[in-house]
Amino acid sequence: MTSRRSILVVSNREPYMHTRGDDGVVQWAHTPGGVSVALDALMRERGGVWIAHGAGDADAEAVDEHDRVLVPPDHPSYTLRRIWLTAEEEQRYYNGFANEGLWPLCHVAHIRPTFRTEDWDAYREVNRRFAAAAAGEARDASTPVFINDYHMALVAGELKALRPGIRTAIFWHIPWPHPDRLRICPWRREVMSGLLANDLVAFQLDRDRRNFLTCCRDEFQAKVKNGRVVIGNRSTHVVTAPIGVDFDHINDMAADPAMRGDMDRLARELDLRTPIIGVGVDRLDYTKGIPERLQAIARLLDQRPGLAQRLTFAQIGVPSRSAIDSYAGIEREIDEQVAAINAKHRAGRDDEGPIRYRKVSLKARKLTALFRLADFCIVSSLHDGMNLVAKEFVASRVDNDGVLVLSELAGAAQELGDAVIISPYDIDGFAARLGEAIDMPQAERRKRMQSMRRVVAGRDVFAWASDILEGLEHDGKRRRGFLPWRRR
Repeated sequence: MTSRRSILVVSNREPYMHTRGDDGVVQWAHTPGGVSVALDALMRERGGVWIAHGAGDADAEAVDEHDRVLVPPDHPSYTLRRIWLTAEEEQRYYNGFANEGLWPLCHVAHIRPTFRTEDWDAYREVNRRFAAAAAGEARDASTPVFINDYHMALVAGELKALRPGIRTAIFWHIPWPHPDRLRICPWRREVMSGLLANDLVAFQLDRDRRNFLTCCRDEFQAKVKNGRVVIGNRSTHVVTAPIGVDFDHINDMAADPAMRGDMDRLARELDLRTPIIGVGVDRLDYTKGIPERLQAIARLLDQRPGLAQRLTFAQIGVPSRSAIDSYAGIEREIDEQVAAINAKHRAGRDDEGPIRYRKVSLKARKLTALFRLADFCIVSSLHDGMNLVAKEFVASRVDNDGVLVLSELAGAAQELGDAVIISPYDIDGFAARLGEAIDMPQAERRKRMQSMRRVVAGRDVFAWASDILEGLEHDGKRRRGFLPWRRR
């Protein structure tokens, strides 16, 4: 990076959470999710303040009188400022407007968005509080403010009302809907106005950027030229900047000689003894295509007698938003599918069956060990902004082996063309491609993985953040709305 200026990050999810264990002792852990890990890597590099919702049951005990705590707890590099929400605020702002409204609106996953006035009111109020906290934490107007995701659409406008002249960028991590779909949202103009209050708005894919620009024309009759939206005397630069992972950190962890011991322990823990090991790691979310993935595995097992005795597929499902009916429903569906596959294909095995399903969040080292154990990894999103699991799997493969089976509907497919690309809606085709991945010769596996590793290494989280922050600091003087990649 050309600049080492500290930054102010605003997001709903905190990077570290404090909880009280069964023994009453307060403990801390990194919160799960690729975005949280990626932003933490950025903050450890740049320093500054991260403002987020304090969700841990011992979070309040860890902060000082100003609701701040230095993180990471074992090697402090930056400040975490926690915002407190009531149970009702969390229900209406987070579960309600953000995740029953905006999330299904932005994902083509056939779940009807639900919008309620009381949820919108809570969303606005919580965004105001995040903005007020940001205004208090910004040292001066030169501090760049990096806002993240669909929970925080209104922060920039509220912040600039409090601190005129401050410069903000927002990264919208999920897809942006087509204009016809956006019209479902009663408060679409308010959400878009909140985004356009930023100096720079960044999306994962050019498809999402184009959708957003078209919405600006349709809703506001805005002038759009060279990726810049002009409404009156207000101008916002809209760009594409796909997110990356902390490649060096994952690579170094995977290459650690002690990793073999981690792999052996995890293999025993999950009882992974068959010659062929597959993995999937996802939040339990209806956009991730887990039922379709299980259908494809079941179809392949039916088509290839004997494979059920040679294959074990480990599916890690991170519990997510279980209070929302659509999420609880997908959990039940996955439970039933796993039970049915294992019951049908348990013959000839002395374990629970070909599917290992664990509802747990794995820490980074354990996750890397799982990826290293795998012959293939499936990412079968029905619609995804990026999906960092795909990139994390590639970054972990220091042995240049393993096959990534990747949905064409995940943003990562735009970059990782050497994956085995599938459609999660074509179960027969999915099963056939999965069979090809299992049978792929080692030379081809190595060639594909080496190519993907070059891509992931060259577009890591620091290049992503540098592109956005330099675009903000230099007023986004980039052609066609694209930001340049910083190559190694």
